[in-house]
Amino acid sequence: MRLVLAFVAAFVAAIPARAETPLPSFEAPLMRDHVLVGKLWLPATQRFATPDEVVELARAADAVLLGETHDNADHHALQAWMTARLMESGRPPLVAFEMIDAGQEKALRRHLADHPGDAAGLGPALSWEKSAWPSWSLYRPIAEVALRAGAALAPANLTREQVGDIVRHGDDHGLPPISRQQLASIGEDIKDGHCGMLPDTAVPGMVRVQRSRDKVMAEALIQGMHDHGHAILIAGAGHTRTDRGVPVALSQLAPTAKAFSVGFLEVKDGMTDPAAYGERFGTRTPPFDAVWFTPAAEREDQCEAFRRHMEKKKGKGA
Repeated sequence: MRLVLAFVAAFVAAIPARAETPLPSFEAPLMRDHVLVGKLWLPATQRFATPDEVVELARAADAVLLGETHDNADHHALQAWMTARLMESGRPPLVAFEMIDAGQEKALRRHLADHPGDAAGLGPALSWEKSAWPSWSLYRPIAEVALRAGAALAPANLTREQVGDIVRHGDDHGLPPISRQQLASIGEDIKDGHCGMLPDTAVPGMVRVQRSRDKVMAEALIQGMHDHGHAILIAGAGHTRTDRGVPVALSQLAPTAKAFSVGFLEVKDGMTDPAAYGERFGTRTPPFDAVWFTPAAEREDQCEAFRRHMEKKKGKGA
């Protein structure tokens, strides 16, 4: 009997334990000592949670939406961490990127067919350096963990040509219906995002583009759920908010699908109440299923940069 027990103990000891994916260290330089940095908060129940608890909540969903601030490296590192943890259970999901549009799908498929698992070369294959997105080095870790686990990658955005057509000739036909209040809220966000310098005549077209992008992202998730059982979306936090955006489009296009949205939010000086971060979104509390607070990235004055951009366009007669 002792011999049998000794054999079992030796066998169990020889089984490698599942290595937990370590949490990344924060890199953004501003407000790293803020009391909320690194905390996770569940708005629906108004309580803090552990990373493992949020992972388990996400695993119970059909679609997981990971909402970033595009130029914050910590948000991408946490997206990669969440993606890696979600890959640990069952069939690998589809991972859809807002940053890859429908016109790049052939290049995406060709690269992965010729160079399976090559995340490093995917950026150049997609001509990433010519896009307006931050460096591919920020997104590459997400693609790496997905490809390593055998997950499929997919585009989840409109082409520039489609955007132009929607702005010039589009209407609301075919878009999931939303309330007048939601429409007005999207319009205000677009105005604020362009520092109040956008002509009023341009706002309705850009609202249609925003809603069309939400629909395209929802459709990518639905296709992923159909083909792979579940899906992950990498996108800006504005698209992943639960009171509108992709979750609302998804609920209308696939009513039985269960979505879980994580918003990665930068902390603000003096703002220590998690619920107060809903102010940024014009809501009582942050419009996400879970919020993960991070330090803030250092960036130039975005309104000043946009002002220079608009002046440059005027100078070209645009």
